[in-house]
Amino acid sequence: MVDVADVLGTARGCVVAPAGCGKTELIVASVAQQATKPSLLLTHTTAGVAVLRARLKRLGVPSSAYRLNTIAGWALALISMFPERAGYAHDVTQNPDYVAIQNAIGTLCKSGHINSEIRATYGRLFVDEYQDCTSNQHGIVSGLARVLPTVVFGDPMQCIFNFRREPFPDWTNDVMGTFPLLGTLQTPWRWNRVGANNLGVWLLGARQALQNSHQIDLRTCPGHVTWYPLTNDFNQNITTQVRVQYELSRQYPSQSILIIGDSIQATSRHNYASRAHGVSVVEPVDFGDVVASARSMNSQVGAPLLQASLDFLSSVMTNVGGTQIQTRIQSILNRRNRTEPTPAEMAALAVNQSGGYAEVIAFFKVMSADTSRRIYRDSAYYMMLEALKSVVQGAPQDLATYTVGLREQRRHSGRDIAPKSIGSTLLLKGLEADHVIILDADNPKNRMSREHLYVALSRGARTISAFARRPVIP
Repeated sequence: MVDVADVLGTARGCVVAPAGCGKTELIVASVAQQATKPSLLLTHTTAGVAVLRARLKRLGVPSSAYRLNTIAGWALALISMFPERAGYAHDVTQNPDYVAIQNAIGTLCKSGHINSEIRATYGRLFVDEYQDCTSNQHGIVSGLARVLPTVVFGDPMQCIFNFRREPFPDWTNDVMGTFPLLGTLQTPWRWNRVGANNLGVWLLGARQALQNSHQIDLRTCPGHVTWYPLTNDFNQNITTQVRVQYELSRQYPSQSILIIGDSIQATSRHNYASRAHGVSVVEPVDFGDVVASARSMNSQVGAPLLQASLDFLSSVMTNVGGTQIQTRIQSILNRRNRTEPTPAEMAALAVNQSGGYAEVIAFFKVMSADTSRRIYRDSAYYMMLEALKSVVQGAPQDLATYTVGLREQRRHSGRDIAPKSIGSTLLLKGLEADHVIILDADNPKNRMSREHLYVALSRGARTISAFARRPVIP
């Protein structure tokens, strides 16, 4: 067992941390006891930033005790401070080239040219989710470890970001070769804390089995793990999946639920959320379709702007009825309508008749206030609304440029996750909930790797509801 004294008593070290075994608590407790200078606390994702920030706040650790960021965000900030020493000038009007930036910062950290600045600013370095760090990021941390006492925390069985073209360090040779193993966390605190001890033990056993390339049986932890067979009938499957979520929500109204959907097909996750009341979509950090929508709306007025606005709303809201609205507008303009325009149709008319972004904002608000409609992609909707408002209020950039800047700001600031959310393993990794629902644990077209499967299973502290064709997976 590794404790705070072990972490603070080493110059370099690595802690292997299976999911839910107290890693975050150990990091936070170590940060709290590092009193001389702020600790630099880095992680891999914005979701991880949100988790760490919430835990630090909950345990009363003052913000003066740490500087928290993603590795990519910290590198971007540093490159703006030392462009000449890093030999790289980032153009703030362009999307960051994170690979090039991190490569330059890694070289800078290893060079020793900013050792005095690093030493004067930070007292210690902690890096979370280390299994997801690329070789460039490993180079940054290794360079900082020449100046700061450094401990990294991770689990090779949760390495799910290695699909990218960037190389990854070998866990045994590169990571533990640089940061010697301090120990492995082995107590399933996440499950013990809520009285689900059997589930915690089962998951540790499942992790070991998956690590050894064995299969696991979803029927071997009754009361906590439930297998739901998938059929060839898509509509029947999604009806059952939504019903399971409703039943959990009804039985445990104050408890959280994470729903693991397809990692590749975002539209399948959107489709589920559009059918399941109270479920919000966790968006990818690039907000790709929001940025694309902003570009399609950029510099438009009147009818083209209305169509682009309807296209966007149709991707984030139920029952938009874009075609019907357009048909009604033509009927109203040609005085063929037999019924009075609705508030939504009046707002759409205002956009259609040479309206601009101010009219689009009014249209969005009327649509969202309609009780027959529901926003199920809250983050995407409110990001677009914020961008529109800022441009109307005089932001110097156009809508597309402002939206890209807003995306970059949110990429590094972390985000809050709704109590009932759907995402992929990539988007929900590092998060936990009372219950997890896995919509397709053995999809033959996009089969989960053993690492993805372990990440999905270990999100739920009380129950796991797994949909699969067979009970023995993968």
